[in-house]
Amino acid sequence: MSKATAPRTPKVRMYLSEFALSTAPRSPITPTIPPLSQGKKAQDQGANAFYEQPGVKIVAASLGILLLLVVFILWLGSLFEPQVQDTTTTNQVTTTTSEETLPVASVEAPFSTLSLAQAKEAAQSELGRFVELQIRLEDEFNVQAWGKQSIVTAKDQALIGDNHFIQDDFEQAINAYKAAADQLAKLLREAEQEFAKHLESAMEHVLSLDEVAAGVELAAAKIIKPQDPELLALSLRAAQLPQIKDLLLQARNLELTEKYAAALSVYAKVKQLDGQTPGLEQNITAAKNAEEKQTIRKLLGQGFKSLEQKDFDNARDTFNKTLQTHATNAIALAGLEQVSQRNDVAIILNNERIAKEHLANEQWSQAVTAYDAILTLDDNIQLAKNGKQLAQAHARTEKVLTRISTQPSKLSDANLFAQANELLEEAQTLKYKGPRLNALIDSVSQTLTLYRDPVLVTLLSDNFTEIVLSNIGKLGVFQSKVLSLRPGEYTIRGSASGCRDIFLTVTVLPGIEPIEVLCRETIR
Repeated sequence: MSKATAPRTPKVRMYLSEFALSTAPRSPITPTIPPLSQGKKAQDQGANAFYEQPGVKIVAASLGILLLLVVFILWLGSLFEPQVQDTTTTNQVTTTTSEETLPVASVEAPFSTLSLAQAKEAAQSELGRFVELQIRLEDEFNVQAWGKQSIVTAKDQALIGDNHFIQDDFEQAINAYKAAADQLAKLLREAEQEFAKHLESAMEHVLSLDEVAAGVELAAAKIIKPQDPELLALSLRAAQLPQIKDLLLQARNLELTEKYAAALSVYAKVKQLDGQTPGLEQNITAAKNAEEKQTIRKLLGQGFKSLEQKDFDNARDTFNKTLQTHATNAIALAGLEQVSQRNDVAIILNNERIAKEHLANEQWSQAVTAYDAILTLDDNIQLAKNGKQLAQAHARTEKVLTRISTQPSKLSDANLFAQANELLEEAQTLKYKGPRLNALIDSVSQTLTLYRDPVLVTLLSDNFTEIVLSNIGKLGVFQSKVLSLRPGEYTIRGSASGCRDIFLTVTVLPGIEPIEVLCRETIR
């Protein structure tokens, strides 16, 4: 099926800006069609002058040009839209205008299966791709600085496409636009690859802290794509490398002199400048570990010094602080063990000294308390057990001697007298005899001497009273009776029929007067 021809409208001259801003009816003027692939130029510039420009300066201007291009292309498409008439008898339609009659255009393969409108649309698509690539190269990649000739060549090729498009030769327009767009696409790929290569190399140099080599690569990358965010960020890092290197050197010197806190402060400054500095975190960790070890060494030294000075409380606190930093530190644990042992020894020795002082001062209960303080550490400490027993023995002896001295009458009992005599002998052998205990021993000795010899005691009665004497027994009834009694206290009971019993308590001592025992109170 042959392609229908369409009448052509007269060529007209119209600037893109005038078209975009004017809504008045169009009238034919001198026909000069601007390039479809170009934006509006100043009236004193030609098409080639446009290609000599350094590129669109801002993205907004580029987008404006693209918008005008699209508006123009749509308008141009409406001018050259073919008018097709269906018929079975003819393949040709002619239209006569007031100015001229245009020849019928025919489309050859590979567009034989496409309509004229489809071919036109394809040409417009390739044109749009070319313009998009051009804008990106000139705005984003600053192509005028490194690929000026290549983009001029591509623009010339696009101009060829413009001419074909205006003449309705859409096949050739497509080929020209595609060739121009492909050339820009290739140029863009090469630019991206070259930029990526320089940026990667710059990153390697930044990581190796080589600001000179990094600067060379960054400069090369900046020529290609000067406003790339990654490039700008890496450039900032590279610019800080001299300061970072100085700070790293400072930190290292501080570490060598074991000033780890100061070194960590410097590392913090490096982190503020560039937290991605190679090896920074490892350096910080190493400095912290070294500082911790330094702190432990100082604490251990203080702990053992306090231990030697017998300041056990401070030594214990210091070793515990060490374990708060390093819970399994063997030296700190051993130090605590020594503190415990030496402190225990000190407690033992100190309380033993205190106990002996109390014994010498006849302070038996205080001595017992001191020995108990030792036994709280270990109830099997023999010196404390023996010392406590000794103090208690002194206390018991003093107590009994005091009772004998103050209550000698009990010595009338032969068994008590014997016990008192034995106690006196033991008291005389005690180790710690002070003035008080010695005085008691003398007093009891005199008492026992006094109570050792029997005394003659005369009892008087009435031959009716039954008399019973404690410690002796029944004496019966009598008028008078003389007894040989051990000095001491005795109880006499008298009983008679019809009378109340009488009880007399007497203390038998040398020179005692006769004792009368009579029951006189009758029972009514």
